Amino acid sequence: MPELPEVETIRTDLEPLLLGRRITRVAQALVDPHYRDLRDAEGRRVEALRRRGKYMIAALGDRDLVIHLGMTGQLAVAAAPSAGMRHLRVSFFLDDGTGLFFNDPRRFGRLQVVPPGAYGTIPTLAAMGPEPLSPEFGLEAFARRTARARTLKPLLLNQKVVAGLGNIYVDEALHLAGLHPERGALSFAEAERLHAAIREVLRHGIEHRGTTFRDYRDGMGRYGTNQDFLRVFAREKAACPVCSTPILKTRVGGRGTYYCPECQRA
Repeated sequence: MPELPEVETIRTDLEPLLLGRRITRVAQALVDPHYRDLRDAEGRRVEALRRRGKYMIAALGDRDLVIHLGMTGQLAVAAAPSAGMRHLRVSFFLDDGTGLFFNDPRRFGRLQVVPPGAYGTIPTLAAMGPEPLSPEFGLEAFARRTARARTLKPLLLNQKVVAGLGNIYVDEALHLAGLHPERGALSFAEAERLHAAIREVLRHGIEHRGTTFRDYRDGMGRYGTNQDFLRVFAREKAACPVCSTPILKTRVGGRGTYYCPECQRA
């Protein structure tokens, strides 16, 4: 699933192509409860394109178009959908002759038009925690929350605690901070290390334009490169970049989890 760096990369790619454009027509390939009230976008102009956690939000004046890419969703602005978009679900046609096209093989993506800020029907978005690359991600509050942790990794995957983190960047941050994914309560010093590590791995993910294993493409249809720089995620049996110990894979909170048993001792 695209996480904060992937969604932010797509947002920055699409923003100059969408700002000021008016949506003239919306076409759906099928009726699906994952795509709600999209025709309310017709006739409205894109005034801003922002990101909140793993969501992208196009401000359309008196409406918001909320987009979640799900597991395999892809967005592109072009004169026509590319030949690779074999699972085109929604098309937003624009007043300059281009369109915003949403391709999603597995159909877990969600698109919805709502009044601005009326996210009651999107509970995860409505209860979203602090943005980790913003000043609102304060160390003191984070340290208090992690001091009560029962199991660290599921806590970090909770979008109410930190917005936009997913499996990849949680594993990367825990390795950088030297913390086992099954650790419980943290000391203040440990929380401080983890707080800094979360910011660092997310910034690197954005710098490298996201992580592509299979489905993720940026807003221009290109692969990300962050997979070439990962420390532990999807590197089972490879040498740890710090100590050369083979990386292990386990399951924590039902999620595949990668860690170094030497650098991240239980």
